[in-house]
Amino acid sequence: MPVVARNTNRSWGMSAGCRIAAALLSVVTFLSTASAQLDGIPREEVSPACLKEVLEEQELTRSLRQIRQPLPHITAEESVQIRKDYSNLLYSGYSSAADTKTVRTYLEYQILQITDPEFAAIPSNGHQLLKEIQSDVQKAGSRIGNASNQLTMRRQFCTDILNVCRKLLDNSFDARITAVSIMKYLQETRPVTGGAAARLHQDALSELISVLNSGEQPDSVKVFAASSLRFVLRNCDLIETEQFRISDAVYKELQRPCSQSAFQQTLLETLMEIDRPRRTVGGSDPTSMKAFVMVLSDRTRPVEVRCLAAQGVGRGAFDTQMNLSVISWKIAQLAGDVAREFNRAPGDPKWPACGAALIFAYRHFTDEETQGTLLERKGLSNRAGDNPPAAIADAAPLVQMVGVRLVRNSTTFTIQELTPLANWIEGNKPANPRWDNGQPPIPVD
Repeated sequence: MPVVARNTNRSWGMSAGCRIAAALLSVVTFLSTASAQLDGIPREEVSPACLKEVLEEQELTRSLRQIRQPLPHITAEESVQIRKDYSNLLYSGYSSAADTKTVRTYLEYQILQITDPEFAAIPSNGHQLLKEIQSDVQKAGSRIGNASNQLTMRRQFCTDILNVCRKLLDNSFDARITAVSIMKYLQETRPVTGGAAARLHQDALSELISVLNSGEQPDSVKVFAASSLRFVLRNCDLIETEQFRISDAVYKELQRPCSQSAFQQTLLETLMEIDRPRRTVGGSDPTSMKAFVMVLSDRTRPVEVRCLAAQGVGRGAFDTQMNLSVISWKIAQLAGDVAREFNRAPGDPKWPACGAALIFAYRHFTDEETQGTLLERKGLSNRAGDNPPAAIADAAPLVQMVGVRLVRNSTTFTIQELTPLANWIEGNKPANPRWDNGQPPIPVD
């Protein structure tokens, strides 16, 4: 039984499964009966080589759930006495030692409650805690007219919240995931309607990345850090170097050979939010595409993870230096691998999402995604332009045939149905399998 689930319930955006289902309904009408399955958690089969590491991960998560280590804070009655002062300081700002103590004392009461086992045992308490913190961050400094002073105050408030959250990172499982869930809301500036997006507190971003790459945190906690980073990418204005830091951190986690598939899928979904295709400092490597190709090419990984990486190829950031035709051949090979595995286990709940990912490696979710420059379009068939190379134009219908059958998730493939795909794969192996200068060539075995 996996201990890591794809974390979609703490993000304001649609989950990946819901987005896929909605798009399927709009472009492939006969898939509607299967769309409800797309957001299910896949069954995970652990390879013998990874069994020890996965069991250790599960044991660590269980041990975190057993922690009973309440951290000291004021009582509910005492919090009522300072709530009004806290609210006034929240709106108007604070700088004196006494006022700062009031704010920090109330924040500790709000947040450290999650270390109390009785409080954490009621899920609605945790949800309400997150709502209150998010609301307070949005209101912080709203009565300060001077923009510079308001920014200074909001930074201090975010710092004070973050310092409390850090106390949770070696506490219980609920405490840790609450901490990383709060961090995504620590915005130094509020979004402007029709204008600039919010800016995340820099230390909060660093802390999220640190948790994601920590050797002390289990994947069941890291998946929440990855989900928080995905939220930040969707909702905040990040300069390109910050995006590079996130993509590097995610890539590092994807290089681990034995993480569970649900965690890997959340990491891939996070990378799909990166909009800078290539580093401009510290080298010129691709950002997200490097990870998508690595995962797609690794035939030892779970097929549902590889399918999502294929979708990432069609939806992630790219530029014209990348040879998408070479990657398209690899996606076709993946479709063959998936079809053979599907024939061994039809009806598994992982197949509809896997099939949809193959379809949307080449297709768009909405008509708007076919517009704009090639770099703005989604789906390999759209990114290839009006005259797509044969490696994309010929592979697309073969891969999508497999994808549609997986979404239906009933009838297995016959040899006759798979023969055209097998023949195409064998007859179109890239003569030069390098997809990007400086990157390893894709394996063609």
